[in-house]
Amino acid sequence: MRQANRLKQTLERQIVTGEIRQGERLEEIDIAQRFGVSRTPVREALMMLEAIHLVERRPRRGAIVKGMTLKTLIQMLEYFAGLERFAARLAAKRIRNTEVNSLKAAQAACRLAAEKNDADDYYNQNIGFHRAIYNASYNHVLMDQLEIFGKRLEPFLRSQHHQKGWIEKSLEEHEKIVETILQGDEQEADLLLQQHVSFDSQLFAEFASHLITE
Repeated sequence: MRQANRLKQTLERQIVTGEIRQGERLEEIDIAQRFGVSRTPVREALMMLEAIHLVERRPRRGAIVKGMTLKTLIQMLEYFAGLERFAARLAAKRIRNTEVNSLKAAQAACRLAAEKNDADDYYNQNIGFHRAIYNASYNHVLMDQLEIFGKRLEPFLRSQHHQKGWIEKSLEEHEKIVETILQGDEQEADLLLQQHVSFDSQLFAEFASHLITE
């Protein structure tokens, strides 16, 4: 993994957990010294955090940790969950042999990551699993929206995978989702994705307390 990606994930987690607070400045020089890297990967990491609206870069002030209103966060989560459900319903209806193989391969990759108990690796493989469902929907407008909101919600989604028991729960749900999509059961696929993307209330409260401005 590139240095910039590693830095982005570390800073992202520190913001989500409250170690770095809303309104705090992120100085390139300080971060570079703390992690023993040059300023180039730091700058790239801050740009990635800005792209998902977690950081705001201001003239002569550098990068500032950005807040988010509770209303906005809830609406984003609701919208994203609705898109996921619709993708699963379309996948159950439209999936072809190529996507069947991709979906099975993605689930196998998730199993391997779960066996290693590597939360970040599992998160990355989980993205591949969900993208396999998106691809099977054959709706590119829907896929684009899922990618956009998936990136904006990444700090929260990634943090979930560090909760005890989350990986095992996710993997078990994947198995049922795969089976249902391959059976072509649109209604059940919708229901299972609704349950799968339900967010842990305790984690949500903790996450929200650090990011929300009002």
